[in-house]
Amino acid sequence: MSPPHSRDSLSAYLLEEILAGRIPSGAKLPPERSLAERFGVSRPIVREVLRSLAERGFVEILPSRGTYVREARSSDGARSLDTSYRRRNATIRELTEARLMLETYAARLAASNATDVEIAAMRRCLDDFERAGHVLEQARLDLAFHALVVRASHNTVIETMYASITSLTFELMLRSLSDRQVHQAGVPLHENVLQAIVDRDPDRAAEAMQEHLEVARRLYGKDFEASVDQVAQRELQRMLGPSASLEGILEDVARRHAALVTAPGPVPGPAAP
Repeated sequence: MSPPHSRDSLSAYLLEEILAGRIPSGAKLPPERSLAERFGVSRPIVREVLRSLAERGFVEILPSRGTYVREARSSDGARSLDTSYRRRNATIRELTEARLMLETYAARLAASNATDVEIAAMRRCLDDFERAGHVLEQARLDLAFHALVVRASHNTVIETMYASITSLTFELMLRSLSDRQVHQAGVPLHENVLQAIVDRDPDRAAEAMQEHLEVARRLYGKDFEASVDQVAQRELQRMLGPSASLEGILEDVARRHAALVTAPGPVPGPAAP
């Protein structure tokens, strides 16, 4: 691409350089003054271009430090989709159908593609789940296990799609783990999924994940057609009282969940109920 001489051409030029990897993740862009002089545009235009790239998630502007190329994350764009799902009152049935589509195939791919490090992280999640003493902590570890299976598919599109339903999935897990019958039917199936991945058996991994996710259809009763948000808020208030805030818990889960799935390793310690 020829050197840019306008706002649009500068934006297109920088974007192409970033997407092509010629400006790698973590690299610092030249200062505004240098960009303006190099490409023959004003500093306000450079500032506007950088702000636009930041809003789109390609760069990060750090005060007093400069502008850096931002590493792509599966959570990019997920928040706006999550908002859309909630405004449209996504039901448990709809979420379950989406999870069946994504997670059964992710488990199939994970059985072929998972690394030893990723399998070890899944194993730690299930071991810590067994020791967890509160439903909130169990739900966080349950979510981490499923996210690690998705990550082990090594398919960035599947991982990004799953990231958009992460918060809703956590809410669904609050419902499942608060119900003794659902808990007893669904939790042991985690081991079946993991064992199939360990055995490198894609068909069995997909079947085990499907069986696990279908528990909600069999045992949720009227809740299966209810709003995910409404059911989760009901369960949270039942556990922690009428003043319990689902939003605050989701923020904590999102923060700690992102840290875990970005670099699989020891599972972070439990949050206080």
